[in-house]
This record gives sequence, structure tokens and C-alpha cells, in this order.
Amino acid sequence: MNNDFNCLPASAKQSGGSASGGKLLNKLKICNTWQAGNFRVRVAYEPGEGRLWKGRGIVTDLFRFSNTVCALLKSGRKDIRIYSGPDHAAAVKALEKGSDLFSEIDFPPEVDKYDNSPYTALYGSDASRPALIVTNSGSPAVMALGRAPEVLIGCFANMPYLAEYCRKFPMDTLIVPACLYYDRTHVEDFICARALAEAIEGRDSFEAAVEEIHNSSRVLDFMAYRPETGKRDMELILKKGNMPVVPKVRLLGVHGKIADARA
Repeated sequence: MNNDFNCLPASAKQSGGSASGGKLLNKLKICNTWQAGNFRVRVAYEPGEGRLWKGRGIVTDLFRFSNTVCALLKSGRKDIRIYSGPDHAAAVKALEKGSDLFSEIDFPPEVDKYDNSPYTALYGSDASRPALIVTNSGSPAVMALGRAPEVLIGCFANMPYLAEYCRKFPMDTLIVPACLYYDRTHVEDFICARALAEAIEGRDSFEAAVEEIHNSSRVLDFMAYRPETGKRDMELILKKGNMPVVPKVRLLGVHGKIADARA
């Protein structure tokens, strides 16, 4: 299938879940495409778009996969792997006793793990150990981009560096909000994706994007759900440029290996 930038179908307007999430999604443009020099950038609105894409793919999972991956890289971790599902991740964890597992998914009590927390990844774990990560939305979003020649991971924390990289190495780009693969009412992924597209184009809409996320009530939802590290995670998540890394994923079947694309 050729990469195309036609208008999205009317079904892309639809969303379930909270009223605030639905209202925000309905504000988004149906023709959601940006021109960045000699290449184009668009935001996906259906899961199938990622599976068929053959250009550069960027996954945005703001709360919190993208930030956790960036934090792991920033901390100096040399071995970082994303897994397609919890069973695979748990099996590898059992074999590699010296590895750390990061996930918000509920595992059996015998599986030792950290939460999917950028704060913990950056400040509360041993950077010399291999890191395994599996999440509800970020992991499947990455794995869906199996046809893409390049898969990157983005968020506000690495947005300036990611945008600079994309302009330096131009390629038609699809930004995939990870919530498409779990709960599309997590509108922060769409808002971050749109801000990233504008950053690649050369515009700065970070402050407006953060305001839109606060107005959605998603920050309060997150803080209530993750009380242990929620506040410290959010302080990292809603900052721009605090993690100078560009995570690039090399897909290898049921898992992917992460390195800094700028290295």
C-alpha cells in the first residue's frame, strides 16, 4: 500500500468514553496533515493506519510509556526492550533474573516489577540492568508499525530533539497516538501527537497543548489512579525538552530493542 495523505474517514470523528474526551476529539481536524519542508506529517486516527504505514512511524503515549522509555535511555540504560504482551515479558523476566520489568499491567504476585513510571525509571532503579517494558497501549502501538522502516517514540520531554531529528532526516511520517490500541478517549495522546507534528513543521504549540490536556480532566484522572508516583511522573511528563534522547525501535518479532537514534 502506498503512503497517502487523503482525508480521514468520517468514523475518525467518533469516540466513546467521557464527554470531555469526546468533545476534544471532535475538535480535531479530519484532514490532519502538516508540511515540513519536503516531507509530510500526519496523525493517525484509526489503528489500521499504523499497520499499513511504510514511512517513518512515531508513537506517542504521553501517560506514560513514551516518557518511561525516554527516562530509561536518559538514565544510561544500554539494554532496553519493548514486548508485545505481558506473557512474553514475564517469560523473559523469569529467565533473566537481573532484569527490570516496567509495566502498569497487573501481573501475578510472583512477578517482580516496577510501575510504568518515568520518575522510577530515571531516579529509582538501577541503570546497569536490562529493562523490559510492556504496557497496555504503547507496546501494541509500536508493534503495529511492523512495515515502517523507522519507528521512533515521542513525547513533550523529547519533542525538540525528535523534531530536529525528523527535519535532519526527512521522511513521510505518521504519528500514532497509542490510545488507538487501548482507549481512544485518552485524548492526551492525540494532543501530544498534534503538537509534535507542529514542532516538526517548525511551530511551537506546547503551551496550548498542555492547557488543552489540563482542560480535559485527564491529569486529575491520572493522579487519582497513580497516587504513588503520579505527581512526580506528571512533573516530568508535562515539561518540554527535559529528556534529550530520540528512542528508535528495531522490531524483532515479539519484541523491539531501543537505542538513541542520535547516537
